[in-house]
Amino acid sequence: MPMDVFTGSNITVGIGTAGATQATTFTNIPEISAFPSTGSTATVVEVVSFNSSYNRKLPGSKTNADVTLQVNWIPDNTVHQQLVTAFENGTRIQLKFSYFNDATKSTGSYVTYNGFITEKKIESDRDKVVNLTLNFACDGAPVAQGVLP
Repeated sequence: MPMDVFTGSNITVGIGTAGATQATTFTNIPEISAFPSTGSTATVVEVVSFNSSYNRKLPGSKTNADVTLQVNWIPDNTVHQQLVTAFENGTRIQLKFSYFNDATKSTGSYVTYNGFITEKKIESDRDKVVNLTLNFACDGAPVAQGVLP
């Protein structure tokens, strides 16, 4: 079944226990306030060919971009506290990003990474919601990725 174009409002981010395989249970992080961008890049290796007028370019090693996770901060929420504790203790965690086609959350895609929270920032302004912004540094290749469910 082909997937439809989808909007950024139908996303969930879950936290689980880091490991070599995808965790079996995830706890959804409430109050995601900004769309977290995930992705990876490959270094480009330029190969000089002396018998050609043009050099070749080949993909080299890959790296996953850090993910900025922004939530409307609820200081006494256990999941938000779990993220803050992971930062303070330098604990490796697993995050699963699920991108759904629509509000029914029956189809979509997902990617799961192991990594560390490397930055924590609390910010706001007058008459604004307090945001907790976290930087999640992905550690290695995605643990799992695919089509939902």
